[in-house]
Amino acid sequence: MTIRALLLVVAALIAAPAAPDGLRYVAVPTNTNDTILVTVQKDGSVWNWPSFVGSYGIPMVTNRDVGGLSRDGKTLFLQSTTYSNTTSTSFIMVHLPSMVPEDSFFLRGTFAFDALSPNGKRLYLTEHISTDNASRYVVRAYDLVHDRLLPGRIADRTQKGWVMQGDALTRTTSSDGRWVYTLYDNYGGYPFIHALDTVRGVAHCIGVPWKSTTNQSGLMNVRLTLHGSRLAVHWRSGRAWLNVDTRTWRVTPAVGGRFPWLWLGIAVGLAVALVLLVRRIALPKGTLSAREA
Repeated sequence: MTIRALLLVVAALIAAPAAPDGLRYVAVPTNTNDTILVTVQKDGSVWNWPSFVGSYGIPMVTNRDVGGLSRDGKTLFLQSTTYSNTTSTSFIMVHLPSMVPEDSFFLRGTFAFDALSPNGKRLYLTEHISTDNASRYVVRAYDLVHDRLLPGRIADRTQKGWVMQGDALTRTTSSDGRWVYTLYDNYGGYPFIHALDTVRGVAHCIGVPWKSTTNQSGLMNVRLTLHGSRLAVHWRSGRAWLNVDTRTWRVTPAVGGRFPWLWLGIAVGLAVALVLLVRRIALPKGTLSAREA
């Protein structure tokens, strides 16, 4: 392996998926548009790197979470990172730890790995349906047993008017692997949590109270943690914010967990006052500001 490839391996380790045995896997591109799949041991040693024709990567399911690994740690999904003129997406299922491809398939359209059922028989994909809006998508199901894309979309049947749009920020999964909860921002609308039942193939969308439809960058600091039937929506610091009852989908504020709008307003006010003060001090002696004039 070249020095450049090794550097890519080190850089990719930050987001590399970890198998139950502690191994990590990294997809490394080559200069010939092929892909090398690398195994990284617990001690940091790199070995066992088969190559695949084409450009593939390990799926990122949110801005900070990687996916593609089956629950039993025996299968890793790779997805194509470039698209042909027919706009198709390719997937390779790699058997671990032999690193031998066990299946592959391609779909016409722009798809991305989203989740996998606990038994590994059903794959869930996000299909991007708009060339003008990359954040617009629908969730589809793929039958891995019969190798076919199932008709229809996975949607919240109780909210038929809900538009799936946004970027996945963070997620958590139930201990049995059945439920996947993903927080999405939604510029122009309101953020939401997408709850996917990977066994029954149904979904629920839970709106998240947020004051702005245009500035949702603060959601990057939000995390999800599941405690039994309570989905805790909290800040990265650990401070509580909201609770979601996964039996009723009711959203309630956590005790002392409201967003600190008051303190944010005070901070902004102080910052503005400081800027005005600095500008006033910087004025030459004998000079009046526009307001004083």
